[in-house]
Amino acid sequence: MEKKTKIVCTIGPASWDKEVMRQMIEAGMNCARVNGAFADPLELDKVRELVRSISDDVSLMVDVKGPEIRLNKFENAKQIKPGDEIIIGNNDQSEIYPANYENVYTYLKPGQRMVIGDGDVELKLERIEGDKMYTSVVYGEVLKPGKALNLPGADYSSDVLTLKDQENLKHAIKTGWDFVSPSFINSKQSAQTIKDFIVQNGGDGKMKIIAKIEDQEGIDNIDEILEIVHGVMIARGGLGIELGLENVPHAQRVLTMKCNEAGKPVITATQMLDSMIENPRPTRAEASDVATAVLLGTDAVMLSAESSAGEYPVEAVKFLTSTVKVAEENLCPFIIDSRAMYQTTTDALTKAAAEVCIDPDEEIDTVIVVSRSGATARLLARHSIKQPIYLFTSSDYYKRVSLLTKNIVKAFVFEGISQHTDDYTRDNAVKIVMKRVKEEGLVSPGQKVLFIGNIPIDSQNFFPNLFEIIKVE
Repeated sequence: MEKKTKIVCTIGPASWDKEVMRQMIEAGMNCARVNGAFADPLELDKVRELVRSISDDVSLMVDVKGPEIRLNKFENAKQIKPGDEIIIGNNDQSEIYPANYENVYTYLKPGQRMVIGDGDVELKLERIEGDKMYTSVVYGEVLKPGKALNLPGADYSSDVLTLKDQENLKHAIKTGWDFVSPSFINSKQSAQTIKDFIVQNGGDGKMKIIAKIEDQEGIDNIDEILEIVHGVMIARGGLGIELGLENVPHAQRVLTMKCNEAGKPVITATQMLDSMIENPRPTRAEASDVATAVLLGTDAVMLSAESSAGEYPVEAVKFLTSTVKVAEENLCPFIIDSRAMYQTTTDALTKAAAEVCIDPDEEIDTVIVVSRSGATARLLARHSIKQPIYLFTSSDYYKRVSLLTKNIVKAFVFEGISQHTDDYTRDNAVKIVMKRVKEEGLVSPGQKVLFIGNIPIDSQNFFPNLFEIIKVE
């Protein structure tokens, strides 16, 4: 059985080699992500061409950093210890300075916490002299160049999209990227800003938003954010800095539950296999972390530096695949009672389908869904069922977008059947789809398939509405 949980991999120097990329895809990678803090249109083209030379099924996600502040790429990492003084300047006249945010010191006061990266280093702002910030090391051993500078609780203004973000996002829309993952989405308004930008630049219906939730405000407003976006990334690095590490597990559980209830995909991110940046095997705690994410209901798990800069990118993907498959075997089937953010009819239909799948008397082996946009399959996938879902949808874009959702194991492009022809019958519809899944070796004679063909009432039909159990001949 193929895995049902999806794997998102951040692409960088460690995975730019074509053979490495091919092995990562074969090992189970479903989505290629580029970190917008470092990327430009040339790198986006490089990654897109590399992935597309190997697979049309792997989706592309561009991350845009928004108000995140980053230190400059000073020449060498610095060995530090508690009590050391670190001077942070304001521009390139200093050795260390915020590379993308001038005059940030004007928003800060002595005593401000300054957390570097995902929390590896913490500084305390002792005093400001001129435009220089004099800080002391609270903890940490190595201060690395180019890392994020987080300022918990500080009230500094910044646009949701920087000029660099806008350049990258416009290029990604133009060249056919599937997802954008904007940072620090903490309100309906910030999510709408991203959506409006996509529409204004020709990406409406061509790019989906995966909102990164990184602070308490984002958690508090998650219901209204989910009304706007396609899905959520649980950015545990930012959450750990903003909330404290002890509060991250609860935030992860709440966000996963909210996304499952809404029928929106959720990605669990940050340090899933952090030790594999340098080691060929993960720790036991990391293995448990991955499995816990699956058991909580995540749609996807994500690699960051493990696949972009680590020494073992292929091995990391392989370990994720083996770990999530074992976790999936131990998932208990259940139905989510709450209504999802879709049509009432589709919600009721997929809930009924899940009940049929869970009923031991029916003995369903597989579910086949025909859906123009893939929404029906994604809504069914929010329930915990043992059967794999095979989706037939109307375009490569909808295929790739749907394959970020758990439980949708395979997806195919299907041109549909015109309702104004003699072919538009139940028998012919089933025959066409069943022929394909048999050719792919996805079903066997004697198996029972739950077959769903659902087109919203207000859409142009391209397939008869069906809901029936079929025995494979």
